[in-house]
Amino acid sequence: MADPLSLRTRRAVDARIHGLRERFGEFPVVDATRRNDPEFFEHGVDLFEAGIRGAAGARVTDDDGRLLLIRDGRNPETWALPAGGHEPGETFPETAEREVWEETGIDCEITGVWRAVRKRFVRRDDPQRRGYLLEVFFTADAAGGAVGVDQDRLDDGENVLAAEWFEEVPADAIPVIEDRTAPPVV
Repeated sequence: MADPLSLRTRRAVDARIHGLRERFGEFPVVDATRRNDPEFFEHGVDLFEAGIRGAAGARVTDDDGRLLLIRDGRNPETWALPAGGHEPGETFPETAEREVWEETGIDCEITGVWRAVRKRFVRRDDPQRRGYLLEVFFTADAAGGAVGVDQDRLDDGENVLAAEWFEEVPADAIPVIEDRTAPPVV
């Protein structure tokens, strides 16, 4: 008999956190819980079973110390770090590098882990059904490219509205951009 979903997913996420700490050293891990409708919950289960373990992005800076941020269609009034879904077979650093390039046109080199979020997803109508996914934000240095949004680079359904360099974090940016231990924006 297979281990329950909660145990399998928690072990997979904790193993990824352990591996990242072995490679990059200590970093904060924030725990968050999201209650999902049954259909969305089962979608999360399907993603895990397909080998997807969460999402990754990066806090990219250039040689002048500027920070790379995006605006996307899900929250067009707020600047955020470029990020997106992990794909089977990718490492989390590879996911972050791919997502930064797709969303901004900038190649980057991962230098460390900014923070991780261990996300527990719970089926709203059956709280005993739960699982875990991981969201990792890395620190990274810009390594080439030209900042800009190109719809041809984006995955289907992705809607990045703008990508820009900032000398200072704008007031309308999500809190995690400056505070590594801030709760996730859900």
